[in-house]
Amino acid sequence: MKKYIIWLLLAAMLTGTLAGCGQTVEETTETPAETVETETETDDSWRETSDEIGDVTFGGRAYNVLYRDEDEHLREITAEELTGEIINDAIYNRTEEICERFDITVGLVPVKEGDLNNSFTNSVTAGDRNFDIAFQHMIFTASLAAGGVTLNWYDIPYLNFEKPWWTSSVEELTVNDIMYVTASDYCLNTFEMAWCLIFNKQMMADMGISETPYDLVAENKWTIDNYCSMVKDVSYDSNGDGKMTVDDVYGINSYGHPWLASISNYWWGCGETISRFDDNGQPYFAMDSEKTQTVFEKMYALLAENDIAYWDQTAGADMIFWHDQTLFASMMIRDVEVNRDKDIGYGLVPYPKYDEEQERYLSLVDGHASVMALPVTLTAEDQEFVGAMVEAFSAATYNSVLPAYYETAMQTKFAQDEIMPEMLSLIREGRVFNFGYVYDVTINRDILVNLITGKKTDLASKIASVKEKTENYYKEVTQIFE
Repeated sequence: MKKYIIWLLLAAMLTGTLAGCGQTVEETTETPAETVETETETDDSWRETSDEIGDVTFGGRAYNVLYRDEDEHLREITAEELTGEIINDAIYNRTEEICERFDITVGLVPVKEGDLNNSFTNSVTAGDRNFDIAFQHMIFTASLAAGGVTLNWYDIPYLNFEKPWWTSSVEELTVNDIMYVTASDYCLNTFEMAWCLIFNKQMMADMGISETPYDLVAENKWTIDNYCSMVKDVSYDSNGDGKMTVDDVYGINSYGHPWLASISNYWWGCGETISRFDDNGQPYFAMDSEKTQTVFEKMYALLAENDIAYWDQTAGADMIFWHDQTLFASMMIRDVEVNRDKDIGYGLVPYPKYDEEQERYLSLVDGHASVMALPVTLTAEDQEFVGAMVEAFSAATYNSVLPAYYETAMQTKFAQDEIMPEMLSLIREGRVFNFGYVYDVTINRDILVNLITGKKTDLASKIASVKEKTENYYKEVTQIFE
């Protein structure tokens, strides 16, 4: 099996020095570790792949993108200039090459996050056609589909959902061959906002843990039970004041409030989900399973009992993990990227599996990530243009921008950790999207989180109380897919 060297080869392909074409539309020292070999298709299948669009050009047409006016969302679309930073420059070069290849310009239509849906809907209602595509907030997007203002992605030319840059959102957000919102690797923060665990290498060595998380991944033994065994006896009152506070040592550190995904990802990582599809392709409520109860009990023991976990109410850069106070920390990939200069040796792994029979390591994509939607005002000619652009940008992101992440991982001060790129690939391959998570944002998303943070254990009764309501809601919402 090819090892991590493939990532370096891919990263070496990142070239280009073209000038910027974006325009704003007026509106509004650790010992080197052995490489982990994993039983995934990633190492053998990741190769530069053609978008198969062919030789088409668009005569200088502007490709206008509605997006959230924040830097982390802008960089999904373009970069303003070359800076010497690997990921930024890969995005810049990708955009420039597509502008030149198709003879297009990229127009930016920035709006505040809270105004995104209204801007989309108002534009469609007025027939303004001032944008071609919208990068939507995942959790806000269902109301657009319900409002009848989005196109079915299956009607758009050039898109090949079998290509490796398309995510599992294609399967999870389709009902009756209709998909109103979707995500490819073009939605870069569906990777950046996937959750992972990082661990303190020195603490692990000091504790005499000889079989590290990397070893367990290599042996297909990185399960929630083995994770529990590793963290359960770590916490202690380090300052001897008789109470566990921010000054003490813990097994696990999570950040943010109210810790939604960092907590619920243990459940998603074990293969559980809000909704599934029946044999007729219709969504049904899937939380009322025996396995959900079992996973919840493990999560409760980890996160609500015996001071194993410390919940940080700070930004990721201020977590107590960075002060050598926790063995593990939950964070998104983007947090690992921005904190890569921290003076601490750490490794990175996916959230653990439920057991060794589980096929993949799974990670829920945080609800703040982007999905794409198309306005119904696009003409047939517009749809052909936008389809070509989406497929081209998706392919180029897969072929050039994502390898930049692996190159960046290899160039940090902990570059001797050659395993991290492989862990990143496992996380990318296991990104989770879910119909219930996107379209059912008020009923079930936070059930497990609210119980754990409230230190309550009545999961069965809580699920029973929402089952009928959820099933009725699914019957109602799927009418938009008829």
